[in-house]
Amino acid sequence: MSALKINGKISSAVRSANIKGTNINSKTIKSILRYIILSVIAVFYITPLLIIFTNSLMSQNEITRNYAGGFSLFDYAKADQNNMHYAEYKLIPENVTLEQYDSLFFKTPKYMDLFLNSIKLTIPIVVLQLLVGSLAAYGFTVNPSRQREIIFCIYIIIMILPYQATLVPNYIIADKLGILNSYLSIILPGTFHPFAVFIMRQSMKQIPADVLNAAAIDGASHFKRFIHIVVPMSKSGVASLFILSFIDCWGMVEQPLVFIKDSVKEPLSVFLSQMSQDHIGLIFAASFFYMIPAVWVFLYGLDDFKNGVKLSAFK
Repeated sequence: MSALKINGKISSAVRSANIKGTNINSKTIKSILRYIILSVIAVFYITPLLIIFTNSLMSQNEITRNYAGGFSLFDYAKADQNNMHYAEYKLIPENVTLEQYDSLFFKTPKYMDLFLNSIKLTIPIVVLQLLVGSLAAYGFTVNPSRQREIIFCIYIIIMILPYQATLVPNYIIADKLGILNSYLSIILPGTFHPFAVFIMRQSMKQIPADVLNAAAIDGASHFKRFIHIVVPMSKSGVASLFILSFIDCWGMVEQPLVFIKDSVKEPLSVFLSQMSQDHIGLIFAASFFYMIPAVWVFLYGLDDFKNGVKLSAFK
């Protein structure tokens, strides 16, 4: 009987080991497949960035030869096939050169002026959005009034409206204030964007109410609670808002086209959107240099950004 029991235990142990081995193998296979799928998706998204970078190292002649006179499928019916050809997208340049960057930085002074214009527009909007959005979100967090949810719902409705729906009212107000053709006509509407309030409020809602109540019992004012407790504990929300606001403002096109009439005041995003065959040799170098600040800001605050996005999903 003892021998049978031992044999039974051994056989059950072998079966359990086989089951565990099967589970490990299935998990390994799923992990490999997941890694392959994500790698393919990553390559799919990174390829345009690689094309921009590698093509920025091409010579002016090679860029002109590959892309000048090219046309899309939508232009096929009206294209002169004797003078036009399809654009040739190449990943590896024939000869690596910095000719585009030399022309961009030393022969095109307008580019750096427009780059500074983008900074003048983006930094004030981002800073003011952080300030106004944080203060408004703090009010929604600590205010026990029942009407706060109704007001916040109005914020959400305005936030989901397309920008074109508020463009005309913003233009009328800017005209009445006499700030058309100035950066204030873009900075002021951007400062009070409801998206900033939404992000910061979702982040502040994760702060335990007992912490704020304890600070209030100790005699801390709203200002001290906001500076010493709320802001440090909302670091992820601040980082998320900074990144999203910076990227959105850095790539704005519609606002400058509508509110800015003087081409000297236009940001670099407008210049890139209007690049034509006359600037074909600078397109890739200008685009690559233009996306460096946005990529750097995103990578610098990536960890806090991920945490902030997770917090914004909570109710």
